[in-house]
Amino acid sequence: MKTNLTVSVAPHWHSGLTIRSSMVNFIIALIPATIWGIYTFGSSAAKVVALCVATAVVIEALLQLLMKKPVTVADGSAALTGLLLALLLPAEIKWWLPVVGVGMAILMKTLFGGLGAYPFNPVLVGWVVLKLSWATDLLTDGDMTPLMVLRDYGAGDLVMWELKDLLVGDTDLLAATIGTFGAGQIALLIGGIYLLARGTIRWHIPAAFIVGVAAFSAIFYLQDPDTYASPLFHLISGNVLLGAFFLATDYTTSPVTTWGMILFGLGAGILTVMIRIWGSYYDGVAFAILLMNMATPLFDRIKPKAYGRVKANG
Repeated sequence: MKTNLTVSVAPHWHSGLTIRSSMVNFIIALIPATIWGIYTFGSSAAKVVALCVATAVVIEALLQLLMKKPVTVADGSAALTGLLLALLLPAEIKWWLPVVGVGMAILMKTLFGGLGAYPFNPVLVGWVVLKLSWATDLLTDGDMTPLMVLRDYGAGDLVMWELKDLLVGDTDLLAATIGTFGAGQIALLIGGIYLLARGTIRWHIPAAFIVGVAAFSAIFYLQDPDTYASPLFHLISGNVLLGAFFLATDYTTSPVTTWGMILFGLGAGILTVMIRIWGSYYDGVAFAILLMNMATPLFDRIKPKAYGRVKANG
């Protein structure tokens, strides 16, 4: 008896994880920080979030139509790109700046072949374009973040804040970004734990990133606590938690091997502190991750030993 069998390339077991479900999980994980940002900064923050998400979806759809490619905005990746960039921006910002930043992010993503093909995190590319071109417009007039105070005046001037004040947002100086002010850090941590629990991301990069920031900053803090900030301050200030859980873990631009992910996270964490201490920018998270994106192909070459290989004779 003749039967028709279809044989395809392994593997044949599907984990159930899809692009759409992964993007939805990321968006769900960002909802607490987004809500807190809107609660804190009001309608201005809501407008920035809405503008970034809408711009990302529209530009990606238009580019795909112009390039005669399937329109894939329903998978949620464009919306996630817009949301992440919005959380990196201040609430009081000229309306065209989010459009430019999101446009650059989606343009780079699409021109390199779309999801899974680009070498650098599109969100960070869009943010860096804005930061290098219109740096003063990314700061709220008259306000300084604790990281700015640390860079310009040293750790001695941070005594005006207790660490708990930074976490609950009980400070006189508002942070410059929607997603990382006060309890937004707690919200990001909750979102990161959600992603880990859902299996959307693996623990290696976030854990290594956090260890890199804490360990490297501790070296300087233990030597001179009057000049350098504590590891805990570095962890709950700026974009460390956003970077560790949501930006460094981008599937396309991060390593896939276990040791590759660990080294990637450690490198990003150490570079973050190096830029904060010696660099021109008060928060080095974005630049650190982009630099490590360059090394991802090298990290992917770190592979475990293959078992079962036949030993050559002679």
